[in-house]
Amino acid sequence: MSTRRRRRRVLSSGAEKWRTKKWLDMRLPDYIADQSIGQTPASDLTEVIGRTIDMSYMDITNNFNDYNYYLKFKITKIVGNRAKTEFVGQELNRDYRKSQIRNHRSQVEGVFNLTLKDNSRVRITAFAVTFSRAAHNTKKELRKVIADKIEEIVTELTFPAFVNKVISYELREEVFEPADEVFPVKLFEISKVKVLRLPEDRQIMDVDDLEVDEDTDLSAPETMDEDEEEDEE
Repeated sequence: MSTRRRRRRVLSSGAEKWRTKKWLDMRLPDYIADQSIGQTPASDLTEVIGRTIDMSYMDITNNFNDYNYYLKFKITKIVGNRAKTEFVGQELNRDYRKSQIRNHRSQVEGVFNLTLKDNSRVRITAFAVTFSRAAHNTKKELRKVIADKIEEIVTELTFPAFVNKVISYELREEVFEPADEVFPVKLFEISKVKVLRLPEDRQIMDVDDLEVDEDTDLSAPETMDEDEEEDEE
């Protein structure tokens, strides 16, 4: 058998496996936007549950101001041909953060584990950068003000409200003002959010509960025909 024929058979076999995979439309959580964030294939739908997706916030908003923020989502439910996701984290670009640190400035950081109104739990990492060097006692006071304000705001929120307050930068802005009253602050950021526990009604579904209607279209969005396969050779 010629090498060309063997290659065509391998390509055909790979393409056939790709065609037989089930395809799901991944969707943002309903409290963020009714928007698709791509498609994901799976040989078995149960493999999709728990899969994580990392993406730039700018890819969602199309706003360059959101370039330095990355969001993480996890597929928790499958309904029809849709894979529903939940927000499970956010992180600030590390290079951007490093660029804000100067020798004549001080950095104050805190990590806070908090329980929300609906019993979900989150870990928030926040930091402030001052215009000039701050004394040890000043930094200690600044950290306490930041911790108290974050706790005051977050513990009164449900999980969807919390996510929106973070990604809309409202939490950042609401903490900045009291922090700036303690000592002039150049920058305050929520550098990382990690969801420790989702609300009861938004946790990962039991795979035993997974049912797919026979009429649901789970075919690949595009297929590769034999001519295209030969062209690739």
